[in-house]
Parts: sequence; structure tokens; C-alpha cells
Amino acid sequence: MSNTKDNNKLKKPSSFLGNKRGASIMELLLVLTLLVLLNLIFSGYFFRVDMTKEKRYSLSKASKDLAAKVNDVMFVKVYLEGEFPAGFKRLSKSTKEMLDEFRIYSKGNIQYEFIDPFADATAKKTNDIIQEFGQKGLQPTSVQTKKDDELSQKIIVPGAIFNYKGREYPLNLLKQQFGEAPESVINSSIELLEYEIANVLRSATETKAKKIAFLDDHGELGQWEVADAEAELKKFYEVKRIPLSSIPPEALKEYTGVVIAKPTLPFSEFDKFKIDQYIMNGGKVIWLVETQIAEMDSIGKDGFFMTGSYDTKLEDILFRYGVRVNANMVQDAQCNAIPILTSARNGVPQQKLLPWMFFPVAAPTSNHPIVKNIDHVWFQFANTIDTTSNKNLKKTVLLHSSQFSRAIGAPAKVDINLARVNPDPSMFKTSGNYIMAVLLEGPFTSIFQYRQGAVADPSLTYKDHIENNKMIVISDGDVIRNQRKKSTGEVFPLGYDRFTQQQFGNKRFVLNCIDYLCDDSGIIEVRGKEITLRLLNKAKVKSEKFQWQLINMVAPIVVILLFGFINGYVRKKKYAV
Repeated sequence: MSNTKDNNKLKKPSSFLGNKRGASIMELLLVLTLLVLLNLIFSGYFFRVDMTKEKRYSLSKASKDLAAKVNDVMFVKVYLEGEFPAGFKRLSKSTKEMLDEFRIYSKGNIQYEFIDPFADATAKKTNDIIQEFGQKGLQPTSVQTKKDDELSQKIIVPGAIFNYKGREYPLNLLKQQFGEAPESVINSSIELLEYEIANVLRSATETKAKKIAFLDDHGELGQWEVADAEAELKKFYEVKRIPLSSIPPEALKEYTGVVIAKPTLPFSEFDKFKIDQYIMNGGKVIWLVETQIAEMDSIGKDGFFMTGSYDTKLEDILFRYGVRVNANMVQDAQCNAIPILTSARNGVPQQKLLPWMFFPVAAPTSNHPIVKNIDHVWFQFANTIDTTSNKNLKKTVLLHSSQFSRAIGAPAKVDINLARVNPDPSMFKTSGNYIMAVLLEGPFTSIFQYRQGAVADPSLTYKDHIENNKMIVISDGDVIRNQRKKSTGEVFPLGYDRFTQQQFGNKRFVLNCIDYLCDDSGIIEVRGKEITLRLLNKAKVKSEKFQWQLINMVAPIVVILLFGFINGYVRKKKYAV
């Protein structure tokens, strides 16, 4: 009898353990079943959670909409594979992450691969590859690499080519900026990744383009002088040159934006009426106007000239809209250079590049999407801009001269000898920072509000104000003018100076102005995205290097030993007889 009881006692633990094991298995099966059910229920839904402070992994609505328009396979070749410095590795990783985001919202239509175009390439093959990329618009760059404690130079192409429906769309991923530190250049490039990729998608998927008009019958810049700007705009817009004087006011309404690029002839009252009513009905205008006649060709044999004044008769209409372009000239110590003949060597005249204060180079300091992360913009014989006291208008200064600048009144003497002497610091006693480009937003009132009869036909449709509109005023028409080699007809990129071989940010600035005014997709707002550059304090790393090495090596061992000691002590106390 006692043996039977003892046997029953022995069986109870086994039964108990068996029930516990069975319950665990059941719980596991229930959890797995629940996960499968949840997966099936939410398989038709998509969401992502971005925990970063800058929302660096979240696309804007405009970018998502553009990705959704990719209805065929878009294959991207990214040339950022290989051994790079840390900054370029970060750019490569960020590019992959951004492409992953776009791929998701394109429903897998965007595909990519990373390639090292120079892998196992000979010197001749490398030169051929560089030339091929240059023809496609990609810009190679040289970086310093370190291998086995040896430094060497390596050519890389930080760019990508998007292939979509039989067409190629090149994209330079590295956005070089004049005078910026390498870390800042990389960070700016990463900040602009979403915008640049979205811009490519916009160009590839746009079906019905909005219309942009260049006025061309008031002495504005000719077709070849704005050829590069027009070519770039044609990627996104339908561009046409129109004679304002010979078209009716209603004809302007078909254009989303109008560019007035350096007019030199007078505007009649009726022409101003057309522009005014175009604005009152929501039309967008970029005014690139200047008051002084000043061209380098005018220097001639005497080495100097006196500026004259353009009589465009636009002063009253611009003042009504909130600005005044002054009759003066900006001189800035922060400027571009020009080639100057110096003393002859062996009977051959020598040229030297010397700073020319009449060519200000404006550094964007605003975080506005139009100028954020663009390179310096090159002006030539610019005027200053004053804004009126209209408090209803929002006035955003886009570009201004440096603090080491001054305004000289008209008529101004432009003397080539000014480039041969160092500027006197006493010339810049004023604070500088003269406005050279301004954005106006808000309500605008017609200049013909109380004088509609001044136009040829008072019976024309007339509107005296608009509650909300926007326009941009730039005090130099040469901002949009590209250089051209007359002997061959070669057109240089907008913002490129063939004498100094420096590329300025004029092209991006002009395109951003047009997009901000005319593109309602919201893509320009993506340029405002910021990613904080969190770099290590190099001085602190150097001074505390040994301390942190010791902590990283010793602390884990101490923690493991401590855990082993506590675990052994607890087990010994728990199971001791």
C-alpha cells in the first residue's frame, strides 16, 4: 500500500511538467496564429515609423506622389561603389536608403544597383570613362584614400543615371559649394537627396507641362544669351519667347510664369497694363531689371567708361508692387575675377586674373528653399534694391552683397585700373549687405487702380487687386545670362565663367525661382529639409582616447564576471540543502 502511494507521488511532478510543457506549446501556437492573422489583416496597408529627429527617412507628399507616377521600371545606376573616404561612404549609404524609400512608394518600379565604374580599369580606360560621363553631364571628382598607411588620389563619379522608358536622366549627387568644408558639402548633398531624386522623377514622368514665357521685344536678353536657362527649364516646362507689344492682354493668361530678362527699351502704358493685369489674375513674374548701362565691352582703349541709365519706365509699376531698383552700382570685396593684361614677358603680353568689385558674388545666407544649399551667385554690375513700407507684403531677401560692399551713385565711373589695386578698407565703412534679389508675397494692388483710362482701351477686362500672389525682383539681368563663344557658337552653362573656370550657382538659383513661383507640386519645399551634422569632437577624441579604449575593453569583462558571481551566489543559496 505504501509503495502505491509512493509511486503516485512520483508521477505527479511528471504530470505537472507535462501539462506545463503543453501549455507553453499552446501559447506559442496561439501567438504564431495571432501574428499570421494580423499579417493577413494588415497586408493591404502600408506605414512606416520614422524615429529620427529630422525625419530623414520620411518622404514628403510631393515625393510620394512623384514616385507613384512611375508606372514602368526605372533602373538607376549609382556610381558610388568602392573604397571611399568616410564622407562618401555616408553619401553612398544615404543614397541607398533614399532610393529604398522611393522604391517602396513606386510599388517596386524603381530599381537600382551600385557600380564602381573604374574597377580594374586601365589609365586609358579611366580617361575614356571620365570623358563619357562628362558628356552625359556627370562631374568626376578626386578624393584622397588611405591604404596600408599610404595616401593616394582616386577619381570617383559621385553621380547616378536614371533610365526610364528609353531615356537617360543624369544626376550629380555631390553638390560642390564654393569655400565650404568637405563635411558641410557632404551634409548638404545628403540634405538635397530627396529633392534631387524627386526632380528627376518629375522630369521623367511629367506629361503636360506648364508654360513659361520670355519677353523679347523690349531689348531683353536674346535667345542665345539665355539658351542654357531655357534648355534647363524645358525639362519641366514649355518655354516660349513672346513679343508683349503685339499680343492682347488675354494671351498672357495661358502662361504660368513670365520672365523679364534685362529689358533695355521703354515699356508703354499698354504693355505695363498687360503685365499688371496678368499679375492681378494670378500670373507670376520674375523681374531681372537693372538701371545702369554697364558692359565690359564698353571699357575699350581708354580703360574706363561712365555708366548711363536705361529708360524702361518700369519704376512706377515696381514701386507699386513694393520695391525700388536704385540708380547706383554695387562694389563688393567678395567678387569674381577678370583677366587683366599685365607686364609683357619676352615681348608677349601676360594676363592675370584679378578681383573685380563690380562682379559681386552673393553667398546665400537664408534658409528659404529658393537659396538653401545653393552655391554663390554671380552678379555683374548689379544695383541695390529698397523695399517699401507696405506692411501687408511679406518681403524675403534672397540674396545680398557681403558686409564689405558699398553702393556708388550713378553715373558711376567703371575703371579697369580698380582691379590692379588692393581695395581700401575705408571704402567699406557702411554695413554693406545690400539687397540684390527679393521675394514679394501677399496682396498686390494694380498701378491702374485710379487711372484705368491711361490705357488705350478702358473697356478691357480690369481687376484692381489680388489677395495673394508672389513675384521675384533681381537687380541684375546678367544673373540669367550664359556666356557664349561667338567664334564657334558654343554656349557655356549658366553660371560658368570661362575665364576663371568657376561654376557659380546661377542656374540652380534661377530654376528654384521658377519652381517656387510656378510649380504647385510642393517639391521646392523639400529643399528646406535639414539633417544635423553630428561630428565627433576631434580634440576630445584625441585627449580621451585611452580612457574610452580602457572602458570599452574592461567594462564588458567586469560586467560578465559580476553577473557570473551574482548568478552563482543566487543558485547556491536557492538549491543548497
